[in-house]
Amino acid sequence: MKTEGIVIKSITYKETSKIVYLYTPNGKVSIKAIGAKNAKKNTFGFGEVGNIVSFVSTDSDFPTLIEYEIINSAYKLTESFDSIMALGKIIELINYLPDDSIHDRIYPFIKNIILNLDKEPLKALTLFLIKMTYNFGVSPKLDSCISCGSKDIKFFSVSKGGAVCSACTKGFHDDLSIWIEYYKDKKDISKYSDIYYKDLLKRINKYYLIHAHINLKLI
Repeated sequence: MKTEGIVIKSITYKETSKIVYLYTPNGKVSIKAIGAKNAKKNTFGFGEVGNIVSFVSTDSDFPTLIEYEIINSAYKLTESFDSIMALGKIIELINYLPDDSIHDRIYPFIKNIILNLDKEPLKALTLFLIKMTYNFGVSPKLDSCISCGSKDIKFFSVSKGGAVCSACTKGFHDDLSIWIEYYKDKKDISKYSDIYYKDLLKRINKYYLIHAHINLKLI
């Protein structure tokens, strides 16, 4: 049966082959690609990290690649540092996903994010990271003050992990409306508000570090 997946890693297997790890609608899988290091073989190129591919493999405990087709090549992202960096962080976070995640819902979202990396890489990465908090059980609380429960919320606190009211705000705070929009809204990536992404990505990194214990070392 034909399956679709995102290549997240590949390692050398014997002299001329590779073991290719992919993220699919069924979770993470590993495929043995015989001859994938040989340019003359039809499996050559299957293991390029970041590629979105459709493939057919044998039905076994350690499946072997039969055929594949590239749906989207990651090669076009190599011209932009931001695109390469964003792809690397997306793949890094995929590797942290729990095995019992709802992969058939997560996969289409990640695929769409990757398809937009050549257009607006930092916006796509920001959207990806904020929405993905749900899958690590650390979703931000955005409907009331995380400290006192007040509905008169004004700001977002990265350290507390949610919205805060004026009375509970101390020190630096984020724009609450951006977190609400990027976490709750469902629309085309291009329609999300534009912001200065590099500063926000640093704050998102701190959020993951504090609440999910994941250090993505973002810009």
